[in-house]
Amino acid sequence: MKKNIIWVIIVLVAFLVVAVSFFVTKEVTVNEQFVTEYDKATPVYRRAENFVRNEEYSKAENAFLTVVNDYPESIYAENSRRNLIEIYRKNKDYKKVRDNYKRLMREFPDIADSAEVKAIIEDLNLQIMFSPDIAENSVEYEVLPGDTLYKIAKNFNTTVELLKKANGIEKDLIRPGQKLKIIVSEFSIFVDKSQNILLLKNMDEIVKSYQVSTGKNNSTPVGVFRVEEKMVQPVWYKIGSVVSPDSDEYELGSRWMGLSVEGYGIHGTSDESTIGQQVTLGCVRMRNDDVVELFTIIPSGTKVTIVN
Repeated sequence: MKKNIIWVIIVLVAFLVVAVSFFVTKEVTVNEQFVTEYDKATPVYRRAENFVRNEEYSKAENAFLTVVNDYPESIYAENSRRNLIEIYRKNKDYKKVRDNYKRLMREFPDIADSAEVKAIIEDLNLQIMFSPDIAENSVEYEVLPGDTLYKIAKNFNTTVELLKKANGIEKDLIRPGQKLKIIVSEFSIFVDKSQNILLLKNMDEIVKSYQVSTGKNNSTPVGVFRVEEKMVQPVWYKIGSVVSPDSDEYELGSRWMGLSVEGYGIHGTSDESTIGQQVTLGCVRMRNDDVVELFTIIPSGTKVTIVN
């Protein structure tokens, strides 16, 4: 009996020794893999830093790209991505700056400055859109005899304001043979009443987010609507009175975009301190600079989704 017990103990001890050896070996292997990868990325990153110091930015770009592409788990990967951003910013290649900020967010979603990076991406979205450079979601168009900005905007489902802004045009006159950048994005608007946030989207991608005010007592309608009339400081038909834009009582601000639900719209404000609160009579209220920007971008017919 005692011999059997002794043999059982020996077998258990042997099993434990083998098991511990396995896990230790596995851990060492993992650590060795990390060290190997760390060691491989280190000289490449150091070389890239030297290129930057010597202002050899093309060589630095290639080295930083090697780190982010070949050693994505390296401790140098995040800094390499940020260094690439600075190189592209120095070269004024704002599309690459924006795209690398997006990659930074995808690769390192828990970075401390994520909110700041998101805001930078949105600003770059508009900077690229408003520049004359042809990028994604835009095409070059040659003006034909008989063309007008209004006709072109209608044909491409965009706005005259966006055509003028993207092409640096101040007047409404264009000439045959002139080359124009035309934005062909499919814009939509999403409003979250609980967050008092309005999102301008292109397909499923957020282009720009705006803080807004919505209706008190949950008075902003919920559903899917369309932008109908777009107006610059229209007369305000307030209940019981008609208010002109030069009146102290005027509350529509710089722009009005009426929705396909009677009496409601997206507009500016005479008091920007109320933005971010649920205080309106049901409309979506924006800062004046923001509503002018949105008015410039979206055409009539744009889909507007409002949720609680």
